Amino acid sequence: MFVVVVNVSEEVNRQASEERFATGDMYTRLNNISIRAEHRIGTWNVRGLLKPGKLSIVEKEMENHKLSILGISETHMRGKGHFKTAMGNTMYFSGTPDSSLHGVGIVVPSKLNCCVLGYNPVSERIVTLKLNTRPCALNIVQIYAPTSQCSDEEIDEFYGTLGDTLNKLPNREVTLILGDWNAKVGNSDSDSELRHVVGGYGLGERNERGTRFLDFCIDRKLSILNTFFQHHPRRLYTWKSPGDKYRNQIDYVLINTRWKTSITNVKTFPGAECGSDHNLLVAKLNIRLKAPRKYPPPKPRQLGTTEKGTFQQVLEAKLKEDPCTSEQDANSQWEHLKTHINNTLSNFMNSRNPESKKKIWISDSTWELIERRKEIKIKGLQNPDVVAEYSKLCKSIDRHCRRDKNCFLQNVCTDIEQHSVKFQTADLFKKVRLLSRQVKPKIWVVEDEDGKLLHDFNDIADRWRRYCEELYWDDQRNSVSSPDWNSLTLEPNILRSEITSALHHIKPNKAPGPDDITAEILKSLGDTAINSLHTICNKIWTTGVWPRDWTETVILPLHKKGSTRNCSNYRTLSLMSHASKILLHILNNRIRYYLNWQIPQEQAGFVKGKGTREQILNVRQLVEKAYEYNTPVIMCFVDFSKAFDCVKWNKLWTVLQELGVPYHLIALLQMLYVHTQAKVKIDRTISNPLNLGKGVRQGCILSPILFNVYGEYIMRLTCNDWNGGVRIGGIKVTNLRYADDTTLIASSEEEMHRLLRRMEVASAGLGLSINKSKTKLMVVDRTNQLDLRGLLDLQIVENFIYLGSNICNNGSCEGEIRRRIGMAKSAMSQLQRIWRDRKISIKTKIKLVRTLIFSIFLYGAETWTIKSADRNRIDAFEMWCWRKMLQIPWTAHRTNVSILKQLHIQTRLSTTCLKRVLEYFDHIARKDNDNLERLMITGKIEGKRPRGRSPIRWSDQIRTSLGITFKDALKGAENRKRWRDIIRKALSGGHDPQH
Repeated sequence: MFVVVVNVSEEVNRQASEERFATGDMYTRLNNISIRAEHRIGTWNVRGLLKPGKLSIVEKEMENHKLSILGISETHMRGKGHFKTAMGNTMYFSGTPDSSLHGVGIVVPSKLNCCVLGYNPVSERIVTLKLNTRPCALNIVQIYAPTSQCSDEEIDEFYGTLGDTLNKLPNREVTLILGDWNAKVGNSDSDSELRHVVGGYGLGERNERGTRFLDFCIDRKLSILNTFFQHHPRRLYTWKSPGDKYRNQIDYVLINTRWKTSITNVKTFPGAECGSDHNLLVAKLNIRLKAPRKYPPPKPRQLGTTEKGTFQQVLEAKLKEDPCTSEQDANSQWEHLKTHINNTLSNFMNSRNPESKKKIWISDSTWELIERRKEIKIKGLQNPDVVAEYSKLCKSIDRHCRRDKNCFLQNVCTDIEQHSVKFQTADLFKKVRLLSRQVKPKIWVVEDEDGKLLHDFNDIADRWRRYCEELYWDDQRNSVSSPDWNSLTLEPNILRSEITSALHHIKPNKAPGPDDITAEILKSLGDTAINSLHTICNKIWTTGVWPRDWTETVILPLHKKGSTRNCSNYRTLSLMSHASKILLHILNNRIRYYLNWQIPQEQAGFVKGKGTREQILNVRQLVEKAYEYNTPVIMCFVDFSKAFDCVKWNKLWTVLQELGVPYHLIALLQMLYVHTQAKVKIDRTISNPLNLGKGVRQGCILSPILFNVYGEYIMRLTCNDWNGGVRIGGIKVTNLRYADDTTLIASSEEEMHRLLRRMEVASAGLGLSINKSKTKLMVVDRTNQLDLRGLLDLQIVENFIYLGSNICNNGSCEGEIRRRIGMAKSAMSQLQRIWRDRKISIKTKIKLVRTLIFSIFLYGAETWTIKSADRNRIDAFEMWCWRKMLQIPWTAHRTNVSILKQLHIQTRLSTTCLKRVLEYFDHIARKDNDNLERLMITGKIEGKRPRGRSPIRWSDQIRTSLGITFKDALKGAENRKRWRDIIRKALSGGHDPQH
């Protein structure tokens, strides 16, 4: 292991990600202070970090030797990215995606992580890290060179990749290369011309790989630093062979020759111990780094149950002592209230005891064994008895680490059981996630417009700003004049009861906006503070001027799918002030009064009383009936590109006005949107501000209703004077929608072609565009009557994932059932630690299976048409879950009957599916006769059945399970209590252990 000392300021702008240099920190302000401090940078081949506790042991040694940065060779970690360790450090690593070979990484302490501008995980042998220094940046390159057993081709490939990596680093920047080179270079005593590359204190004799390594250094003008300082050989060797027979110097630290004098010392520390045959190598580097004045990131400001009353009293007293005058504008009044809230909260936060440092799970007895191993290594391992004791200690430490990790997991399982007994569901599932989650390293990849990976955090911040400005910019954003408030007819003022109702409806446990005031804090306000909010909202209501905090939003990019390096593969979520949601909630209620009746039955998204299951059932019933009656149907699943982000504001105001919304409410929205300013946030880093010109904010209370009426207006333009569609139950259905997921329905190729063309024109006029690469066609055509040559520019599929459920063009649900079983089995396997633990009771395990596993499987089960073979498949999956939970191998020859009796299972999973179908039928049957879902299940489609037996239908399940006709079932469902008795009686035989 090798360590270098670097002069680094303790605070610098934070970065993130793969060849990725994230944006600046919202809590950091750079100034011109320069700090010259000696920092120690090290490198260590640790021979793997996969053993339990190994990373913590390495971090402990890093802390003991006061290392600022530690480069690691042979991590054996898969993938690439960065994550926060249990001790609070950040690990930047790079490995192979499919195996645990090689791997390199760099560990940065939390206090210096803000100095990281970015990193580049080049390969499983090379990773680079950039620090913000002055007069130029410092690049740290950690490598792991191929061993002597590797071929010359691998050596050439490694040096070629390393050379390409160094070529991408600017020459004006300092480059420090660390790692295990698996080469011996000796010293320069016999060749004075190499003294600028190799010093006179190298250890051993140069070998063939050393010559190759030396040629690389000469070509790149690099100096091998640990050969320039005179030390005892014990401080020079970096590796020893088994039995301590040979000691060689094969780990090195390199730097640009022009910066060689910045290094003040380099030596190894044989006393550092992690069970590796390599020594820690440490170097001291003097370089001036930019020191930002960094404000600490805000900690979660939550009030305890006992603190809420006191907080309310203190705040009330302050507001009464320092009241705000009603003559002030809304922004001044809000700033006054916010200041008192923050000051009161600060007093509560400061009075609390500081949080103790998080303790990792390794026990004190294990740490004592680790210290004992260090002491033995420091004394030397020449004696065979000492070597045997050292080897025994290594095995004992591995065993104790495994024991400690298991003990930690068992304690978590004990907590799960206790939370289950006390019905503390939130804490229970939090512990379950702790056991089931897999480490997913963060990867923030940003490419510029030309596809070039960006390295500098300023470039990345600017890239995100440019991308969002391009996404949200509209040349016509100012085409609508600002409202004249003096001539407006104002709606009735806001009532205080509306304020309290809005506070009640704000969802808790949500991230705060830029003002850092959470919903829980607002819910804790007293009468005086609520009166202030009432005054502020009415001031906005009458003037149209929103407080500055309420118009600021933070955009969070959330990756959807595809390359993480492409900004367009992210969706944007907006964080806004929770206080602003009070007025937004009131606006939402007032606007919905005028718009709810404008939303047709075809739209199920963001509509009260409807969800995904309604639209999934409609699509399944349409396909099922068309297939049964041999009626050709074409369904086009339309995908709009960035639908929510492309809503044109001027068009939206026009749509709202045409649909009867009072202009006062529209003007309030207009003033909010026009003055909105946004920033993009990645981790704790914030981009420069940008102005928005279009789009509705995803995460805003108003966005659902605004987008629904916008989409409805597009459909009205599309279907104006349109007589096409498919007739079912006496009505013609041309489309089914769930928010922006639109399904067009036609009976012929020509009809679909014209309908799709109409939608393209209508949506383009309002700023939306159809993404043809993601728009799919499904054809229900049992006898191949349709000519599809006119629609060949769109992909025709037999199956489509619609709202999370697999739709097949023959109406079968077998594919969806198989898919759901696979998803549930995957989730079951991720909780293996819970199923193995005997401290968790069987009762709790059953509850977790039903809550976490069966809930995944049962999504959309109300819409399934379950055949006999499907029922057997479902029951087999259920038994697989119970056997997995009980850890029963197939060789145990346990019968299904005995397992079901042991667990007291009264109702099989297949019966649960049927029960959901019957309960959902009851829900639909009590709807009005013109309800779309009722028409779908009761209506007939025009056509003629082909010869032969018809496939089983969704309605057949109801008829056969209840033993009555479908019409009688519809009539019986009108009485809810009687219907429940019918279902209970019909399913009383649902326990069928033979299957």
